[in-house]
Amino acid sequence: MTLCIRKSLENMKSSPRNKKAAGKNRKIIYSTYKYSAAELIKYGAVGAAAGLIICWLCYHSVYSIPLAFAVMLIYLKTKKTSLIEKRKKQLLFHFKDFLGALHSSLNSGYSVENGIAEALEDIRQLYGDKDVMTVEIKFMLQGLKIGRPVEELFYDLGERSTLSDIRLFAELLSIGKKQGGRLGKILGDTRYIICGKIDTEQEIDRQLSAKKYEQKIMCFMPACVILYMRLTFSGFIEQLYGNTPGVIIMSICLAVYAGAYYMGKKIVSIKV
Repeated sequence: MTLCIRKSLENMKSSPRNKKAAGKNRKIIYSTYKYSAAELIKYGAVGAAAGLIICWLCYHSVYSIPLAFAVMLIYLKTKKTSLIEKRKKQLLFHFKDFLGALHSSLNSGYSVENGIAEALEDIRQLYGDKDVMTVEIKFMLQGLKIGRPVEELFYDLGERSTLSDIRLFAELLSIGKKQGGRLGKILGDTRYIICGKIDTEQEIDRQLSAKKYEQKIMCFMPACVILYMRLTFSGFIEQLYGNTPGVIIMSICLAVYAGAYYMGKKIVSIKV
């Protein structure tokens, strides 16, 4: 049944009228992220500074400057991945609040279509006009005005966000509309299940906040140790600079540090 619903929604999505209407609106593709000019300058400067500090601490040579450029590129890539996950997580958590507002509207006697319009005001008051969920609700209302089925709009959001919870809601909404009178009960049960799952993810995220902070502090410790030795035991550590054995040792240490940093990020991160 789920496969049939998905095919039906995809066929409605690919109709010429819907494509033409959708082309007039700018959709957010949550699996990608494009830096603004200000963000590119900001994060590029941070990455370049980190690269130069690494080069100075580990090699103390102008020949290591290309490494700083590589660090900057890696930082820009990892930061983009982080921003993508942050935006998707924000959408998921705010979608939970949207479901609560929509459920209240349905209990008040509104249809799903009118309930979305009512829920917009609640989400706008909570998060403002620029919030991703506010933008998506406005896009849904535009789609409803041109006759797009509401379940198709939710499925479209689920596809663009790659969030299984939103896709599940779209599929169950489609089932509920076909069954008519049981729509309120189906959506109520769906909201209970989805919100319970999102609440669990939020609680885990809160529990890991302290660990993430500790992980960030620990990332600075190796650099602080090297800096301390350069300032207090310069004669000892200077033996590692300007010679091949020193470069090899520092390169191995840098590789171990990079691997530990990557593993630490993986351990404390939760993908939605």
